[in-house]
Amino acid sequence: MKLTKNSDINLAGVMGFPIIHSRSPLMHNTMMTENKIRGAYVPLEIKPGTLKLALEALPKLGFKGVNLTIPLKQEAISVVDELDPVGRLIGAVSCVVVREDDSLFGVNNDWIGFRDNLDDAYPDWRSETHNAMVIGAGGGSRAIVYALIEAGIEQIYLVNRTQGHAKSIAAIFKDHHVNIYPWEDLNDLVPKADLIINTTNQGMVGQPALPISLETAQPSTFVTDIIYTPLETPLIQAAKTRGLRTLGGLGMLLHQSRPAWRMWFGIDPVITEKMRHLMTQDILNELGS
Repeated sequence: MKLTKNSDINLAGVMGFPIIHSRSPLMHNTMMTENKIRGAYVPLEIKPGTLKLALEALPKLGFKGVNLTIPLKQEAISVVDELDPVGRLIGAVSCVVVREDDSLFGVNNDWIGFRDNLDDAYPDWRSETHNAMVIGAGGGSRAIVYALIEAGIEQIYLVNRTQGHAKSIAAIFKDHHVNIYPWEDLNDLVPKADLIINTTNQGMVGQPALPISLETAQPSTFVTDIIYTPLETPLIQAAKTRGLRTLGGLGMLLHQSRPAWRMWFGIDPVITEKMRHLMTQDILNELGS
């Protein structure tokens, strides 16, 4: 029997470790207010190794589902009752849905957030992108490589310091044109790429800037970063200086909420300017800007 008997109360949350700095509660609770949803979205600090107990408690507590962040995305694969094919391919679960029969369905929405963010900002990016350079080979990189393949991008240049990680991604997508390059080739690939994506933590607050020069980039090149603290990384700032089209990581976070809401609440929320402003101000306040 569920502890939450009032079906009008909609509960969801985010699990991670640590979780105190997550902006998901601010975003989702604001969306609940905007969409007149009665309920709450709560942060849940779950230590690695205890995720199974935490997820199995969700149906009893009346939760519709949760988002997952570092370091729980891989652990969830062995916990959920069913995993969507994309999540299995990418090797990470970013969202768990509690279904009507109380079973747990795991999906990956990271790639959707990346794709929809680009679609929103630059509707013609697909037709203008033939070659994309993906920098980094972590979990975020896998999701973005999948998004690029799904969008029909012809060639993907994957650049990473550790070749083994890059080879793992290329093996997953072996039927597509995912080409591995050493870190030393980073700048040589700039003029060849129609789209440049940083998936590393370089450029994040407290981290060194990405060692890349955009001097040889084509004027039509898109430059994107999945980082949103700061709102504009040194990479984005350098691209703007050259007059290139840019896109930061905040929109990716915002757009990941939409597929989760469709599955949890049966609502496709609008990403409002008020929401963007609220999130932007929260980040600026934290950074003391």
